[in-house]
Amino acid sequence: MKLVLAVALLGALALVSASDDPTISLAGVLDLTPESFEKNVNGAKHVLVEFYAPWCGHCKRMVPEYKQLGEWVEADPKLKNRVIIAKVNADNHRSIGDKFDVKGFPTIKYFPAGKPATKDTVQDYNQARTATAFLEFLKQKLEADQGFARVEALDPIAKKFVEAEDKAAVLAEATAALAALEEADAKANGALYIKFMEKAVEKGADYLGKEKARLDKMLSSGSVSSSKVDEMSRKTSVLGAFVDEE
Repeated sequence: MKLVLAVALLGALALVSASDDPTISLAGVLDLTPESFEKNVNGAKHVLVEFYAPWCGHCKRMVPEYKQLGEWVEADPKLKNRVIIAKVNADNHRSIGDKFDVKGFPTIKYFPAGKPATKDTVQDYNQARTATAFLEFLKQKLEADQGFARVEALDPIAKKFVEAEDKAAVLAEATAALAALEEADAKANGALYIKFMEKAVEKGADYLGKEKARLDKMLSSGSVSSSKVDEMSRKTSVLGAFVDEE
């Protein structure tokens, strides 16, 4: 009997030890190294990074919260397509921590989408260290970045299109502006402006607002496949140019 209890106790201790080990792999959380950091933290997505040390007590206590955050992001295609949750063993990989002024553990940094990962662009996360607080922080960043697919050269033309009586003339102006774009992403997003203008000419001006509402509802439902989320997010971002979203 004593042997059984001893084995059970050892098993329980092993589970507790594993559950608060910052080095363990977590679903939905990338373990970054000097070789993989720049490939993943490159401005393509919003990235939240925990810099930890294996011996750090606060880091150990944060493991369940970070685990929950990773699972939530992994399960939500809308988040998964635009957000990366990551961690770095900054005790082993001090070069990464030094690059971003990591002075203690855990240090949590937010790297915004659309910007290179530098000391000037990275932001310190100073809010509560719970899964709920992390998720709310990221959702606020995504909400503020609704215009991520907007094209500066086409935004004023989109507003002009909504107000114009001669929509065909404005569509021609937009087509010329699109042809002048050089950057690949801008061209791809700019093509959406043209597509929506053509649809509005065909179906009526109220098409723009209705289409945005439809896409927003689908994205919020969580039922959209991960392969479609990025495409739909870009569309609703561009539609914001037509419906007075700054």
